[in-house]
Amino acid sequence: MISTATAALVFALLAPLGSFTTMPIEPVAPPIPPTVSAYEWAIYDETAGVMLATWNVDERRPMASVTKVMTAMVVLDEAQLDEIVTVPAIATSSRGSSAGLVAGEQWTVYDLLVAMLVRSGNDAAITLAWHVGDGSIDAFVAKMNTRAAELGMSDTHFVNPNGLDHADHFSTANDLVTMTVASLDYPDIQQIARIKTIKMPEDPTGKTRQVNSTNRLLGTYPGVVGLKTGDTPFANKVLLGVTERGPRRIVTVVMGSDDHFSDSRELIDWAYGTYGLRDRWLRPFFSEQGGGATVSVDLELTASEERRLAAMQRIDDGRWRMSPLTDLPKAALITEWLKAALPSVAGGDR
Repeated sequence: MISTATAALVFALLAPLGSFTTMPIEPVAPPIPPTVSAYEWAIYDETAGVMLATWNVDERRPMASVTKVMTAMVVLDEAQLDEIVTVPAIATSSRGSSAGLVAGEQWTVYDLLVAMLVRSGNDAAITLAWHVGDGSIDAFVAKMNTRAAELGMSDTHFVNPNGLDHADHFSTANDLVTMTVASLDYPDIQQIARIKTIKMPEDPTGKTRQVNSTNRLLGTYPGVVGLKTGDTPFANKVLLGVTERGPRRIVTVVMGSDDHFSDSRELIDWAYGTYGLRDRWLRPFFSEQGGGATVSVDLELTASEERRLAAMQRIDDGRWRMSPLTDLPKAALITEWLKAALPSVAGGDR
């Protein structure tokens, strides 16, 4: 037997309680997989630790400005937010998206992070890398690659801190999920990623600078709280998304997209229309097809929940992948709880 506290925890996962003895005769169809333009994408349920679905997830591709998430993590590991940084001339000559920095002016690390993550300023990324790398961009990039290796991002390699196209600068959707999840441990990145628009330090002439987020889903799509966009000729459009609705946090990654905002909306909607942690643990108690339950357990479900559980099946078609039940964090521990709490159902001793 398990303790009262443990039993309460198990049944909280499986609540509400009651009785359940029948199955729907005609299970509803499983959710239709999302159709998007992205060459490569992934949907990860961060709350449950489950990869819900992927496409071409391990193919190396240019990652564009989502590179700056790793740049931000390395900066935050080694610098203080209030440190004063002098903008080097090398930063103001960088190509692509710019925050309008002027050589010789001084910014704090925090303001540079905002300019880099919100406006996606390549000049801000170079300035931060120059500062943390003690005047060497290459030294900073080496730190980025070391951090990626520590995270297990074996299919990722950085050549620069801003994401400009280069043959040796690449990642995969799978590795970018890993990087996005790691960034959730940095409150400053999460706070900055939520900024829609903000005023920045005045330029040397006294003119006010205001930057707007490049992430158009912020403030326009329910639950979106980050994280970073990217767009270069070779990468096409890239977007790392973090969405929080109710108790679930979903991470989405799209690479090589024609419309990263539309694609991300499709993945988010699909994620929240599919199965959560409670569904996945209840599902083994039911038969694969309708026509009657394999067991009788003290669980009261609504008709829609019964249909939902009856329809559950693993997505496994070609390059589709979905985490099996046993891949859930603490799967073995929860299984033991269930065996003790529901021995006749889960294979316990009694």
